[in-house]
Amino acid sequence: MHRLRAYVIPYRVWMTTLIILPSLMILFLAITDFDLYLKGPFVFTLEGLRVFTESTIQIALMNSIKYSLLTTIIALLIGYPAAYYLANLKSAYKTFFVALIIIPVWSNMLLRIIAWEKLFFPISILNNFGISLDWIGSDKAIVVGMLSMYFPFMILPIYSVLVKLDQHLIEAARDLGANGFDTFVKVILPLSLPGIVSGVIMTLLPAMTTFALPERLGGGKVLLIGNIIEDAFMKTGNLQMGSIISVVLMIIILILFKGIMTVDKEGETLL
Repeated sequence: MHRLRAYVIPYRVWMTTLIILPSLMILFLAITDFDLYLKGPFVFTLEGLRVFTESTIQIALMNSIKYSLLTTIIALLIGYPAAYYLANLKSAYKTFFVALIIIPVWSNMLLRIIAWEKLFFPISILNNFGISLDWIGSDKAIVVGMLSMYFPFMILPIYSVLVKLDQHLIEAARDLGANGFDTFVKVILPLSLPGIVSGVIMTLLPAMTTFALPERLGGGKVLLIGNIIEDAFMKTGNLQMGSIISVVLMIIILILFKGIMTVDKEGETLL
């Protein structure tokens, strides 16, 4: 038993160094009037919450909610049929098709964003095919960019649940007289709910907090909450504002993660 505990030490060090300590630091900065130059004592305060009354923050938050919800809904409407098709595909190339969905995630996200940016300008490689887009700064550019980034996070959790469905339950439903539609609505869809919930959350959260994508594809016209946090830490030095927004988002993430575990007690869709 003691030897097995030794194998956990690197994991604990990694978790403490890269997750727990940074999270505690963000929490500390959020509830203190921290002086970057250490000229005075720390003052514990929750005045930072007033930042959510500012119009700029409210606009950025509403933009984040709008684009992330729109992206998530479209990803679900496209991703569920695609996941269902792949899960029921009887082909030797099934693993290859699933890999095609995963491979883009392995590439650098910033490079993929820049690639979309180049295509969305009026003068691009698309001109060779008689196509000219002028989408930079538009809703279409933001949503298409988000879909390309986060679509795998929708389809893979749903696929992982559908591919493990007990086919005997489907056969039993059909033996009892259920047609294809009834079987899907009353058997397949309820059993795939954990994958849907996981996919929605895993798509919604990164889409809501992204900052590089709206900065490049938004052309400086679109401001999301991720841009506010980046500016607070990297440009204005307002550590408390950036931290308090980050803490609120972390609380939302924890609540949604609890939602995943409620419908997916075995954690299959998080693997």
